[in-house]
Amino acid sequence: EIGRILKTGGTVSILFSNRLFLSKAIGSWTGADDVDHAYIVGSYLRYCGYDDGNGNDNDNANKKNGLFADIRARDLSTRNKKGRVVGDPLYVVTAVKA
Repeated sequence: EIGRILKTGGTVSILFSNRLFLSKAIGSWTGADDVDHAYIVGSYLRYCGYDDGNGNDNDNANKKNGLFADIRARDLSTRNKKGRVVGDPLYVVTAVKA
């Protein structure tokens, strides 16, 4: 849906924590650490395409290139003076629609 409605040059930001409901998460998420979670989210953006509703797959005419570029992950967690996370960790993966 993001690829369908976001204009070219628009930015998507997906925020997540390491909290989850085991029964709702995909298997690769439950067995992964925070770095892997960022990789999973980035991979969804990297390899996605979409159907425009008319049976036309819009993925820049190349399955190797997804709809998004400049994919980056950042740790937004609040940390104390010793560098330890205070409260729940928070991460963001951002990308720009190509």
